[in-house]
Amino acid sequence: MFIFYGYIFYYFAALIGISIGYHRYFTHRSFKTSPHLEIVMLFLGLICGGRSAITWAAVHRMHHAKSDTKKDPHSPTYKGALKVLTSRWKVEYIPKKYIIDLLKNPRIVFFHRHGKLIHLAYAVIMLLSGMWMFISFVFIPFVLSWAGFGMLNYFAHKNGKPSNVPMLNIIAPGEGWHLDHHNKPQAYKLNRFDIAGVVIERFFIKTKFSS
Repeated sequence: MFIFYGYIFYYFAALIGISIGYHRYFTHRSFKTSPHLEIVMLFLGLICGGRSAITWAAVHRMHHAKSDTKKDPHSPTYKGALKVLTSRWKVEYIPKKYIIDLLKNPRIVFFHRHGKLIHLAYAVIMLLSGMWMFISFVFIPFVLSWAGFGMLNYFAHKNGKPSNVPMLNIIAPGEGWHLDHHNKPQAYKLNRFDIAGVVIERFFIKTKFSS
């Protein structure tokens, strides 16, 4: 049963924290919302892997700028399938132009500086609450995020160009419409089946761009 709860929690955290937060909000600035919801997105994104929004957004901006070339941070063609699937690719240098706007947001900077401590404190609290809590709300989200976004980076670009892979929405919620996203990177809603876009429309009111 804890596996079921862990998956449901992961799906919620990855959808709000990664797909809507790290991806469409912080990276592409597809809509506007409140500082309070920024904090929620930053926290949930942190739970899904522990990486800061600055790092995530910078890498993804580089991915769009250099998509499917040797300078693409996680191109399966140039980095290799195994490295991309297991997220063992590395970025030696991130130009400041990819993060300069993010450094102006104090909430993003706070989570970047203190994210590891926040994640550790959260994990300790869950562990003290019970092993099943730790497995469901710390371990499973971490593993599914690692697996899901590794699979996304590989299968959505395995032919040397972006592709839609709808089945990936099961493990990388809102991210399976990868070709649609590359065609409209600033759109908050990619198509009528896009759950992330639906959630943004209903709960994140101050939109900037439309689909």
